[in-house]
This record gives sequence, structure tokens and C-alpha cells, in this order.
Amino acid sequence: MTRLRRHALIRELLSQAPFTTQETLVAGLADAGISVTQATVSRDLAAIGAVRGANGYRLPDQDFAAIPMGDPIQLRGILRDHVLDVQPAASLVVIHTAPGHANFVASEIDATRPKGMVGCLAGDDTIFIATPSNKAAVALAQQLGTALEVAS
Repeated sequence: MTRLRRHALIRELLSQAPFTTQETLVAGLADAGISVTQATVSRDLAAIGAVRGANGYRLPDQDFAAIPMGDPIQLRGILRDHVLDVQPAASLVVIHTAPGHANFVASEIDATRPKGMVGCLAGDDTIFIATPSNKAAVALAQQLGTALEVAS
């Protein structure tokens, strides 16, 4: 099987059911008659842009409707599990996450709508949150940092 066909099969499997570990995805591929190693699955997941969220691996364009969002208690858990650092930078708040987790964390922050946030933008492992002022950025960074500490 070619790499592209394997990627298509992984996309199909991820759209049908949650896979919480790479090993379970290896087993799912084996059930479909494809023998691969966990290392290959890891590279394939990165290549197709899949991210690991609270409910397992997912594609970035999958519907978030199955994930309850906007709950501050859930946000604390997500911050604990995925955020490495929160820092104010002028009128921005910069959040560093584990690789591949920034979009998931940013979606949850968006849904929670913390006070002082104008909007946010996520890359692979970094989130920029825009605020109306330097003071608002410091306050929001402290709020998120406190949530991170409370969750630890």
C-alpha cells in the first residue's frame, strides 16, 4: 500500500471512531489488513495534520460538536494537559503548547471567551491571543496562568 493510500485510510478511520493512542490506530490499521509500526503511524499522523485532543486523535477539520466546549473547569484540565507556558507580550498573550495541540487549546479558549480577549490565532504549538491593551494582556496571562497552576 502506498503512503498516500495509507494516509487516506487513517483519515477514514479517524473520522469513524476515536483512537486514543497510536497503538490503537496501529491495531485499527491491522484490522484493515495494513501492517505498520507505531513509528510509521506517528509520522503519518504528523503528515496528515492529525492532533491529539482530550478524546483522542482527530483531524483538524473534524467537527468539534462532539467535544463539549466553553466549560471553565474543562479549560483548566486542558491547560494542565497541553500548555507549557503563558506569557504577556505587549497587547498579546503568547501560549506555548505541546506540538500539535495549539489549535485544540485555542478552540477551547475561544469557546470559554475569557474577559479581555479580542481574538486568538493558533499555529502548531503557539497561540497568540489579542487583547485591547498591554494591561489587558497582563491580566489575561495571569488569569490563564492561575488556571494552569490551579489545574496542576
